[in-house]
Amino acid sequence: MYKKLMILIFGLLLISCVSAVPPFLPTSPASTIGLSVEPTLNNYLRTGEDYEFEVHVFNITDGMPITLYTTCYLHLYNETGKHQWEDEDDTVSHMFDYSFDVDGGNFSRGCYEAKFQCNSSSQATFILGGALSHIFCVNDYGLELIEAEQSMFNGGMMILFVFLIASIYGCFKLEHYIGKFILYWISHLLVILITFSAWQFTEGFAVGYIGLAGIYRILFMFFIIAVIPMMISSGAWIFYIHAFNEHFQKLLDKGEDPETAFKMANKKRGGWMNGK
Repeated sequence: MYKKLMILIFGLLLISCVSAVPPFLPTSPASTIGLSVEPTLNNYLRTGEDYEFEVHVFNITDGMPITLYTTCYLHLYNETGKHQWEDEDDTVSHMFDYSFDVDGGNFSRGCYEAKFQCNSSSQATFILGGALSHIFCVNDYGLELIEAEQSMFNGGMMILFVFLIASIYGCFKLEHYIGKFILYWISHLLVILITFSAWQFTEGFAVGYIGLAGIYRILFMFFIIAVIPMMISSGAWIFYIHAFNEHFQKLLDKGEDPETAFKMANKKRGGWMNGK
């Protein structure tokens, strides 16, 4: 029974690692003539949060910033390649920035490609252009899962599992009823903590499929709701044990031998529930 319970727990609460997507580097064609387009770039954004893309533009030849006679464009594509959003800006703010304010409604969980393009002309004597593409991902935390965070999470979960296994083992091995009662509740609370941690971690860092996070969430809600009937059952059990022990002790005080007193106290258990 004990081994089967352990297998069931590990099967339900197996924590899968959420792999970090490697950072995406912007790409821009190598050239000695034209514009160098340098936006502010993040590899990860938060789901549903507004974001301002800003672009600095330089002349590749001499490295001088270009702030006049220039129009920059931003086109946003989702992970299926569908055109998601576009805008243009020909006015510099903050001295050097061409900016694009993208509403958070355009950012759901997944990966996107941002294409920046700038064209510059001065008195129609020359025309310069430059472009850059950048891929970024969106999750609930707006952060990349790094190896250190993954290791810390895995280590924390291992510690919780060790305590859970120890508490369940104690429930089967400990003879004293108060100890069993305490370890039973500790086991339940540890399961709640494990499922909640797995749910939050998986849902927060996941970029694509989050079905596993949904499973952890359902398990968490199930064990939370189960606390109510557990409290009722625990109260009834404590009342039963207390009444049994009290009557058992009275019989011993009257001179009954322990075996007879136990049988008599056990027969009266129906009367305790009825107030007899």
